Amino acid sequence: MNEPRTIVDRFYSRIKNNPTVAFLIILGTIVIGLSTFTDAAKNLLSLVIKDTRPNINGEWKAEVTYDWQNAKYTETFTFKGDGDEVYGTASFFGTKRGVLEGKIRKDKLQFITITREILGSRPARDTIHDYRGKILGDEIKFIMQTRGGYSEHIPIEFIAKKGCLSLRSSRRAKARC
Repeated sequence: MNEPRTIVDRFYSRIKNNPTVAFLIILGTIVIGLSTFTDAAKNLLSLVIKDTRPNINGEWKAEVTYDWQNAKYTETFTFKGDGDEVYGTASFFGTKRGVLEGKIRKDKLQFITITREILGSRPARDTIHDYRGKILGDEIKFIMQTRGGYSEHIPIEFIAKKGCLSLRSSRRAKARC
């Protein structure tokens, strides 16, 4: 028999005589082809379908109980923006404050507000309220941490609801809009 002349002919001859090597080469080719195809499909799909921003734009209300005695307020949050940008207002003790450094990524929302705190004749200090929220449909579960100012505070947890806030009283439910 004639000896194969080219490298390709010799390679082909060895594969024919060794089925294990042939199987591994075919399997490797399939794996590489599938991974290339799935990456390309993901990239093409990401061009068509973007991560959608949760619809937080509008008014939200929450019953917030602060960390001192008899401090329960209905707070209002008004969000605007698009993409990962969020701006608007968030009330603190019923007074609107500007939403600063607002960001939204997937179902996570975060922003800060600033309040001036005065204690007697001492100079006013800025108090920063850090809000971190998880968006769950028509609710946002918030944790608010306050720093700065004249007093220490524990983190506050509350849930804001889109639109009206339904309050339960002992006699009947009331809607506050």
